[in-house]
Amino acid sequence: MIDFILPLFGRFHPILVHLPIGFLVFGVILIFWSAEKYAIYSPIIKLAFLLGGISAGLASISGFMQFQYEGYGWDTVQLHLILGIFTTFLSFGLWYHLQKSAVSPPRLKIKGALLLAILTLTGHLGGNITHGENYFTEVLPPALQAFLGGEASSNEPLELPADNWEEVEFFTGAIQPILDQNCKSCHNPKKLKGELDLSSFKGIHKGGENGAILENGNARESSLFARLILPEDHDDHMPPKDKRQPRKEEIELIKAWIESGSAEHATLGETSIQLSLVEPFFKKDEKPFYPVVAVPTLAEDSISILRGSGFFAEVVKTDSPFLKISCINFPAFSDSDWSLLASAKEQIVYLDLTGTKITDAILEQVSSLPNLTVLKLNQTFIEGKNLDKLNQSNNLKLLYLNETKVNSGQLKALDKHPRLEKVFAFDTPAADSGTSSQFSFHLETGNLSLPPLPTDTIVY
Repeated sequence: MIDFILPLFGRFHPILVHLPIGFLVFGVILIFWSAEKYAIYSPIIKLAFLLGGISAGLASISGFMQFQYEGYGWDTVQLHLILGIFTTFLSFGLWYHLQKSAVSPPRLKIKGALLLAILTLTGHLGGNITHGENYFTEVLPPALQAFLGGEASSNEPLELPADNWEEVEFFTGAIQPILDQNCKSCHNPKKLKGELDLSSFKGIHKGGENGAILENGNARESSLFARLILPEDHDDHMPPKDKRQPRKEEIELIKAWIESGSAEHATLGETSIQLSLVEPFFKKDEKPFYPVVAVPTLAEDSISILRGSGFFAEVVKTDSPFLKISCINFPAFSDSDWSLLASAKEQIVYLDLTGTKITDAILEQVSSLPNLTVLKLNQTFIEGKNLDKLNQSNNLKLLYLNETKVNSGQLKALDKHPRLEKVFAFDTPAADSGTSSQFSFHLETGNLSLPPLPTDTIVY
């Protein structure tokens, strides 16, 4: 009936362990701070070490109980527990030593510093047990992790090669990375929650305290999969709801591996897995839309001046130096107002001059924007006379000329542009010419037609 008391006391260890840290650090600080006033602070220092010793003893006992009932390996907790007990005796020793001294004992600062160092090491080892040895280093760049002697960790999602994915081993190349990312922090040789090791093929097939977690060929009867699909608030759901949850596609991949026989060295191709299950993990070579160049961030004051002049100005995305500028609230903008944009020359990648009073003369200034990617000249007085100037805008990809007087002959001037992908020319002479297929870029004119159907001529 009372068998729960010791396991419950063990679970108080994360709470109790903070008490000696507070008391002992406070006592050591007073040793260094009191100096000539030691006699005044002596009772407080003694009390700090007494309470620190008592709480360190309770923390050591609760830690031992947690080791006994929570499935931690002895090799994992051994040094942490020994140092915890040593911290307890050292705290009581300092308290007893101070009780016998009327004045500050010699080398007291050295002894206090030694206690603090041991306390720090003990706490560090405890943190490794709780959070893993790479808890502090896993957020560092891989190169720095390797420099510090650690194993580089990555929180990047699983990626498979699109060309030869069939040759990837199902377990080592797909399943183990998923388990490493979502389960390994609690189920590894140094922290065997539920006596279960999910860091290796051998550990997975061995199972845990409740027996096997795999039923080859039957995912629904395999707790490795069954627990993943339980509601997050269910007591048996894994990983716990406060931990990172695997993606739906990752869970489906685990299911497919189990149902294929959960072999160690079989490749994806050999298991005849459906392509749709692995496609979400293919590496995607996504080319950035905007230029990849080092550009200084425009000062917030300068952006405020642009807004005060009538422009709509905002960054294209968080932490990007690039700007989106629009004249939606500045219809009076004309060629003579170009100087207002001079301060943002390097940062402008998206410029919308729709509905303004600009003419072809401004295109020479527009071409001076080195990173311009999207240019909208809709409903303006542009006639296309200086379109060739835009060939100097090497990063221009999208050009909007809707409701202008540009014709297809003038668009020919852009046919050799290095990066231009699309030109939009609705309601223009270019749209009326029907020559949208003769350019190196795609010309979108809006003149779409459907093939006639026999039913179109039926008279009812």
